[in-house]
Amino acid sequence: MRTSTVGYMSSDGVSRIHARTWEPDSSGPVVAGIVQIAHGMAEHIERYAPFAEQLVSQGYVVCAEDHIGHGGSVSSTSQLGHIPHAAGADALIEDMHELRRIVAGRYSSVVPYVMFGHSMGSYMVRAYLTRHADGLAGAIMCGTGQVPAALSTAGLLVAHALRTIKGEEHRSPLLDSMGVGAYAKAIRDARTPLDWLSRDEKNVDDYIADPLCGFMFSVGGYEAVLSLTKEAANAAQASRIPADLPMLFISGADDPVGAQGRGVREAVEEYRRAGMRDVDLVLYEGLRHEILNEAEAGTVVADVTSWLEKHLR
Repeated sequence: MRTSTVGYMSSDGVSRIHARTWEPDSSGPVVAGIVQIAHGMAEHIERYAPFAEQLVSQGYVVCAEDHIGHGGSVSSTSQLGHIPHAAGADALIEDMHELRRIVAGRYSSVVPYVMFGHSMGSYMVRAYLTRHADGLAGAIMCGTGQVPAALSTAGLLVAHALRTIKGEEHRSPLLDSMGVGAYAKAIRDARTPLDWLSRDEKNVDDYIADPLCGFMFSVGGYEAVLSLTKEAANAAQASRIPADLPMLFISGADDPVGAQGRGVREAVEEYRRAGMRDVDLVLYEGLRHEILNEAEAGTVVADVTSWLEKHLR
């Protein structure tokens, strides 16, 4: 396996995006496909290295970028969690598309290309599909949900008011409590406020100790996220995706982001009602939000690679 870094200018015209690729050795088998990962909120791409390496061992090329306000795509730690209002969700999506253009350009056009998104990244992928699904061979949504449109709209109104009064870089405990702060309440007798991420205590502790994880989003950052969740709840958007695009939804049955499975099922049904003909769902009993970091991650990865093999080969 070989890895390399990629850098390019964000569509916001200000940020420089840091990305990474994981590729099979040139002496290995023919590339089975390309999987692009969109990471979640308040984390970074290096947390996906073990998953990427497992996919590479099965013949896949993997790529991922740190979104605006994350990981290696910030100029200073003070910018972690901030997504400029002028950039918003559109810039996040177009930065994904630019990485796809770069990596796909290295391989034959016949190599299938799949989008994989976790948590916030899953909402990004869902929005991406309404704009750039042409040429994709599939999409995998991990740890997604279905936020009621009214709730996203209410959050956007609060964010707009805060931006007007305090500026887009303001960090609001109120917005945070409405967002990720609510998930902590889903876990009884929690050891930490972040136990909703995983049953694995080491994974939770590693996340807490990582300076590139767990930061509070700015008002501008929350506006971008809420725009994504609002779009995902718009059934008219789902109808813009090619009906024959294979989609896989995977989630922990105890994940509060997916409302313990209810929100994930609602999302799946939305796409099926929109006419999507190949939408699969796997819920993992007992698992929480970061199913790729639970003790049962091997089962999850095996299911992902099995789905990829079924749809790409």
